[in-house]
Amino acid sequence: MKPVICFEMLFPELHLLEKIRRIAGQGFEYVEFWGWRDKNIPALTATCSQEGVRVVNFSGHRRGSLVAEQTHDLFLQDLQAGIETAESMECGTLMLLSNELTETGAVVNSYPEIPGEQKYKNARLGLGKALELLPPGLQLVLEPLNTRIDHPGYWLSDIQTAAQLIEEIGDSRLKVLCDLYHLGVMGVDLSAVLKEYVRHIGYIHVADVPGRHEPGTGNIDWKSVLSRLAAFGYNGFVGFEYSPEGDSTESLQRIRAFWSETFP
Repeated sequence: MKPVICFEMLFPELHLLEKIRRIAGQGFEYVEFWGWRDKNIPALTATCSQEGVRVVNFSGHRRGSLVAEQTHDLFLQDLQAGIETAESMECGTLMLLSNELTETGAVVNSYPEIPGEQKYKNARLGLGKALELLPPGLQLVLEPLNTRIDHPGYWLSDIQTAAQLIEEIGDSRLKVLCDLYHLGVMGVDLSAVLKEYVRHIGYIHVADVPGRHEPGTGNIDWKSVLSRLAAFGYNGFVGFEYSPEGDSTESLQRIRAFWSETFP
């Protein structure tokens, strides 16, 4: 497995290019982020190249909702632009959401007028259309989010529904983004979920529970969880998507030490 640092919540006082330099300076080779439209992509790409860092994941869309068919055209237009951006950066993974979110993570519209069964059908339809846009070498990962703290009104809050969608669609380019923070907030047994759904997982996100800080600040035994994940056969990226409890540099040092101890 390979550790990835999401730079969105780190070093809030710094420009994103300096964030990349700081992350590279702590020995990390892979980064990810959320939306791309608020970033200077050529400058970001150039800085990553200079620092020996690679972008491996970002949000494929920030507009439109899979659960609402009337927004699918907007979703697909935004995804197409995201795909073109990913190709320019040689990034291999794009994240998908069931509902459009604001910049602060709030659900734009939960579509209470659409029955749950129809939301499922709409999501399946939208995912099928998304896969038609996908070029070789790129995968999509569908992310369940917690509805208890961060994203009330978000439709896809469990990995079971995500896995069912992926299994029914049956395309190896579509996987689950298994965010262990979000599942932990929802009260899920993380080791049990990883064992059951590892074949559907295309990407992992990590932050401790509670607090969404770096591992070691909450209640989860991350060494045990990630060791079991590796034993279950996952060998992809593990993205640390967290808000540092204190100093960002110190949090990166803690993650580097944790990773070295867990996977010597």
